[in-house]
Amino acid sequence: MTTRTDMTIEIFKKITTGGIPRDQLLQRLAEAGIQHNEYARVLFNDAHFTISEPHQVCLSVVSVKKLGLNNGGTSSEIFAAASRQGLALCPLELAAHFRLQYMDQPEGPYLTVASAKTRDDEEYPNGFYLRRLNGILWLRGYRATSDYIWEPASVFAFLTNEQAVSDCKR
Repeated sequence: MTTRTDMTIEIFKKITTGGIPRDQLLQRLAEAGIQHNEYARVLFNDAHFTISEPHQVCLSVVSVKKLGLNNGGTSSEIFAAASRQGLALCPLELAAHFRLQYMDQPEGPYLTVASAKTRDDEEYPNGFYLRRLNGILWLRGYRATSDYIWEPASVFAFLTNEQAVSDCKR
């Protein structure tokens, strides 16, 4: 664990991302029985869904409230609060790898993978979230308007800061 300002950053999961072409990622998701929606398909075809070289990353999962937004916040407020704590946004590609490596996700609320919106278009999907619903694993794309207020209990996955990453790789 690493402390930055007043928040303790805890590593949730270490994953390997990158190195798998888009079509193979989709095939692996299908083979694993992971469902996706139309927004996810749109994001997989987005030019910003790039394939990086294989590498390991560490993810932190935090609620909007833990980021200090006790009454909730917009995506931009949440991302700014996370950045002040040394957390970073995830590339789109990471969500698919995270889904494949988090097969034991408990039933219940969704886990939003924090990523930058690729288009300034309220009708275009923002990013991905992971969920297990009725025993079925999902990698879903979602839309949220710029003024949508996320609940304080909403949970986001972020890349950890450099110090936390070095702690994670030990």
